[in-house]
Amino acid sequence: MKITHIYHSGFIIELERTVLIFDWYEGELPPFDPDKKVFVFVTHSHADHYSPRIWSILNKYKEIYYILECCTAPERKGENIFHVQPGRHYKIRNTLVYAIRSNDEGVAYVVSSDGYNFFHAGDLNIWHWKDAADNKNAYSLKIYRRQIEKISGWSFDAAMLPLDPRLGESAPNAIVEFLNAVECHHLFPMHYWNRADEAAVYLDDERLLPFREKICLLDEAIF
Repeated sequence: MKITHIYHSGFIIELERTVLIFDWYEGELPPFDPDKKVFVFVTHSHADHYSPRIWSILNKYKEIYYILECCTAPERKGENIFHVQPGRHYKIRNTLVYAIRSNDEGVAYVVSSDGYNFFHAGDLNIWHWKDAADNKNAYSLKIYRRQIEKISGWSFDAAMLPLDPRLGESAPNAIVEFLNAVECHHLFPMHYWNRADEAAVYLDDERLLPFREKICLLDEAIF
């Protein structure tokens, strides 16, 4: 299993038979075996998660599938294009997909493929803004916890969650709650644009110390 952080929330996971691409909108894809099945996931239509560039590889690979939340590029149709809704399960070739609701836009993904389980949160996060009303922040937390509860019984080989420096001291809250609720072997912070140095500071949060060996702030990791 090889996991590459492309940029921001964009990741590519290469498995024995399958390649999973998540929220790729900027940066270049690393090379991989073109004979493998390719799955392109889009959590929602925000410009920092979706770009029409994903369609540029449509005819590049022998077997490619697109999994998009239901409001993203609805004009795109085809037997290999799936518009998914939160709360539903999908089986696409050798890959199982479970979409859950985001508390921002779109969905988060649970993906099982080649014997591995993955979670990509998209914009599902504890959005606690200093200038936001208390009830708005409380609602974000409530929805986040409700969604994480739905996957609390899972064991993930890798998970990708936001660590957004704009949230200040609240930035690591979602990762803390996730790791306390869900079994996860490797966790990749994301959604920090080109501010990796700032994001890294939050990993010193004492609440994350028991999980520090699980957290990978790397461009590439092989397990």
